[in-house]
Amino acid sequence: MKPETLQELRTQNLITPEQFQKIDTVQTKKIFSVFYELRIILYLGIVLFSTGIGWLIYKNIGQLGHYASLGLLIITTFGCFYYSFKKGPPYSRGSVKSPTVYFDYVVLLGCLLFVSVLGYAQFLFHFLDESIQEVTLLTAVIFFATAYRFDHVGVLSLAVTAFAAFWGIRISPQQWSSSEIFSQPNLKIAAIVLGFIVSIVALILDRRKIKPHFTVTYINFCCLIFFTGCLDGVFDSSTSGLYILLTGMGCAGAVYFAFLNKSFLFLLYAFIFGYIVATYLLVKLGINEPVLWFLYLMSSCAGFVWFIIRFKNFFKRN
Repeated sequence: MKPETLQELRTQNLITPEQFQKIDTVQTKKIFSVFYELRIILYLGIVLFSTGIGWLIYKNIGQLGHYASLGLLIITTFGCFYYSFKKGPPYSRGSVKSPTVYFDYVVLLGCLLFVSVLGYAQFLFHFLDESIQEVTLLTAVIFFATAYRFDHVGVLSLAVTAFAAFWGIRISPQQWSSSEIFSQPNLKIAAIVLGFIVSIVALILDRRKIKPHFTVTYINFCCLIFFTGCLDGVFDSSTSGLYILLTGMGCAGAVYFAFLNKSFLFLLYAFIFGYIVATYLLVKLGINEPVLWFLYLMSSCAGFVWFIIRFKNFFKRN
C-alpha cells in the first residue's frame, strides 16, 4: 500500500486513528516480522541438536556406555512424543494451527531421535539384519501417522523418503561416472511406478479434502522420483525411446499441475527435465558443429531467462 493511499483512507475516515497508526508502523518498517528467520533458526537448532547427540555418543561411548546412551535417546524420544500428544490439538482433515511456537519442532525432533534410536540399536544388537525393509516400512508408516496426526509437513517429507527407501530407491553418486543414476538398473522402473502411484493417491486425498495442503509436498517428491527414474532410462540407449516418451508425459503433467496450483516450481521441473532430454537427443544425433552448439546454448540460455521472467511474474500477478 502506498503512503498516499493510507493517508487518503484516513482522511475519508475509512479507518480509525488506531488502525492508521498500526498500519503506518508496519508500512514504514518501524516494526517488521522475523517469523521466517526464527523458523529457520529453530529448524537448524533441531538438526544441530540431533547431530550433536550422535556426535556426543560417538566421542564418549566408552565413558557413557552403550545402554546408558541408548536409554537416554529412548527417554528423550518418548518425552517428545508425550509432549506432542499432550499439547497437540485434535486431528482435523484440514490445516491445524500449532498450539505453541515450538510445537512443530518438538514433533520433528521426536521423529529424528526415533531414527537415531533404531540406528543405534541396530549398531548394538544387529537385530535388523534380516528385516531392514520391514523396519523401513514401519518407520514410514509411523511418520505418515505422525504427519497426519500433528499436521506436520516436515515429518511428511521424512515419511515419503522412508517409503521410497523401502522400495529400494536410493541414489548412488558412485555410479554417476558410469551414467547410472541408481545403484541397481531395475530401480528406475520402481521410481517411475512409485512416483506415479503416490501422485495419484495424493490427488485423490486432495479431492476428498484430506489434508489438501499436503498435496504440493507429495507431488514435489513424486516429480523428483519420477523424473529421476525417467532420466536413468533415457541414458540407457537400449530403452531410451520409451523413457523419453514417459519424460514428455511427466513434463505435461507437471505443467498442468503448475497452472492448476499457480506454482512456479513444477513449471521449472518440466522445463529443466525437458531441456536435459532435448540436449541428450541432440548429442545422440551426433551433431559435431561447434557453431550450432554455441547457438543452441546461447538461445537456450536466453530462453531460460525469458521463461523465468515471464512465468514467475505471471504467477506472482495471479
